[in-house]
Amino acid sequence: MLPLRGHRAFLTTTCAFLCATLLLPCRAADYVQTNTSHTPNYELLPGISSVPAPVTVAPDQDWMGIDGAWNTFSLRVGSSQANVRVLVSTASQQIWAINDMACITNVTDPATGEIVEFNTLDSQCQDSRGYLYNTSNSDTWRKKGFYQLWIEKNLGLVGNGLYGFDSVGLGLPGEKGPYIENTTVGTLVTPNFWLGHIGLHPKPTNFSTFENPVPSYMTLLFEQKNIPSLSFGYTAGAQYHDQTVLGSLVLGGYDASRLIPNNLTFIFAPDNERDLVVGLVGLTANTTTNQNIDLMKRDDVTLFIDSTIAEVYLPVEICEAFEDAFGLKRDEATDLYLVDDALHQTLLAENPSVTFVLGQKYSTDATVRITLPYAAFDLEASPPYRGLQNKTRYFPLRLGNNPNEWVLGRTFLQEAYLTVDWERQNFTLSAVDWTFGKPAEILPIVSPKYAVSNDPPGPRKRLTSAAVIGIAVGGGFCFALVMCAIGWCFWRRRHKRKLEAIKAKYEAEVAAAAASKKHAATPEEHATSPVRDSTEGRTVFPKAELPGISAVHHELSSGVEEKGSLTVNEADGTERQIYEMPGDMPVLQEAGGRQLSEKETMVVRERIYNGIDPTGTPDVSPTAHDQSRRLVQISPSEVSMVSGRLPTDNVSPITPRTPRDGAFLEASDTFFQLPPYRPRDGRRTETDDAPLSPISPLEGSTDTSRRRFSYES
Repeated sequence: MLPLRGHRAFLTTTCAFLCATLLLPCRAADYVQTNTSHTPNYELLPGISSVPAPVTVAPDQDWMGIDGAWNTFSLRVGSSQANVRVLVSTASQQIWAINDMACITNVTDPATGEIVEFNTLDSQCQDSRGYLYNTSNSDTWRKKGFYQLWIEKNLGLVGNGLYGFDSVGLGLPGEKGPYIENTTVGTLVTPNFWLGHIGLHPKPTNFSTFENPVPSYMTLLFEQKNIPSLSFGYTAGAQYHDQTVLGSLVLGGYDASRLIPNNLTFIFAPDNERDLVVGLVGLTANTTTNQNIDLMKRDDVTLFIDSTIAEVYLPVEICEAFEDAFGLKRDEATDLYLVDDALHQTLLAENPSVTFVLGQKYSTDATVRITLPYAAFDLEASPPYRGLQNKTRYFPLRLGNNPNEWVLGRTFLQEAYLTVDWERQNFTLSAVDWTFGKPAEILPIVSPKYAVSNDPPGPRKRLTSAAVIGIAVGGGFCFALVMCAIGWCFWRRRHKRKLEAIKAKYEAEVAAAAASKKHAATPEEHATSPVRDSTEGRTVFPKAELPGISAVHHELSSGVEEKGSLTVNEADGTERQIYEMPGDMPVLQEAGGRQLSEKETMVVRERIYNGIDPTGTPDVSPTAHDQSRRLVQISPSEVSMVSGRLPTDNVSPITPRTPRDGAFLEASDTFFQLPPYRPRDGRRTETDDAPLSPISPLEGSTDTSRRRFSYES
């Protein structure tokens, strides 16, 4: 136990002892959890009628700090419920308190410089650092060890802390606030962090890779059903207004009376050590003599919101623009923009204001404007801050050499209200509403475990122009695709009906044709049935005839005989020459060696092929018709005939003829001898070199129609 000096130290020890002996048994009973069913913008899940009410942490009436005057919040730490005053850290997940070792000094004699007293508690240091936490005075303290502070290492703010686990309650010892046991507490000695803080981040603490992560203070509050969600609303407060406005901290909700709503919701960055990141879209300054001074000298600037520190860290180019606009000069020794009395009077006369235009690129086109007057930058720094020897004014602007150092600190949060929903991974920034006299309006942010969000608090996320265009194009394409599919379905159905109609019509026509063919099959079968030759005893098949009326096939168009050719009407109505197959025309000659004419040749050919005598008399009896189709032998008397001189006039191929024999031949000096001819239809009975058998006259041939020749092998 370290010795204490003076009457005040005695009273402090006595009060701590009384708290440990009297208040400890009832510390769990001094806070009564309240629930609420009033959840605007949220619909409770089935079976849940109410949720824990948000917890409002009462701010202190004091303004403390060596980097400016900041409104603090009180905590009760340990079994002794030691009162410590802390700031708010949006980046930390732990409770930090100042260890009493930070204010232990050795008292020296001013005259001789010798140490008079050792390990003496400096009361002025104790008051300046928000009171102290003595771990040895707490029966519930469990030491873990010394570890690095870590969170602000990017800014060069490093140091160690003695970590352990102890009980922490919200508010002053006489107030009723949530009390959490066995939460992580870091005790500090380093001057880099002059005051302790309450960490609002829900991520756990990892002391070792071989140990399980330790839940954060916010997580324990939520798991023990002290708050409705892992969320908070915070603004740092401002001392420079006509009426001092204290800070505001709500756990599990926000104070709607302290902000001006807008249409912007930010989404967390992927880095959980820099997740509350906003994009700097514009930065301008206005003075009484100059308006719209452009301070945005660099693009693609992203800023991390961190209330652990006081200053605003910006890129070097933007800091140089501030220097030119406000006449600032950076002190090389302290790396601070110190403001002397002359510059301070100039700035008061110019009354500059700086407007931050913030947004989130590639997520939304909406922006929020936060304007800070010069009074928000008019801060005083005290020793030992940054090695200062005296208290002085400074402009809270710092150089950020790389993107990991670009930060918006508490200076910015004097004019901005920050609402964070850790579970839904979004947050909002709003300008503070400085309307005085408005009653507090505490609204809960309900966890997804308890409710469904109908209209999330704060700004709504809007779609970007690119997203809207993409949705429109995609929607139009989908609509066109659906319309094409519908049109194709209708076309397919109509086409199918047409095909079915065509098919039905075709089947009907086929059926009709089949029926007609079946009806006409009997005479055809009779015509093609084999007949018995009575003379030869051979079975002979009649010649296959062309269908239809025979006159269509052989009647000449004009009945006029032309030399060397015969004109006939074909079935298609066109006139064509009749060309006989080569080798089938019998080469006939007269006895004197003269070749027969075409007319004479056709007469002989009709007898050979069709068994028709052009000079015969017509006979219309069926028997005669059938016999005219039978093959007959050629008699010897038919071998010679007078070319072109018959008992009648010149023979015409279409003139009916009666059978004739040798008696009808006229006397003439010119005779022709038929050459040997071999029938190609199988009717020959003699060899090629043997003489032809006599040709018998046609028996009863009465067919007067001119038939086209059929050729069969």
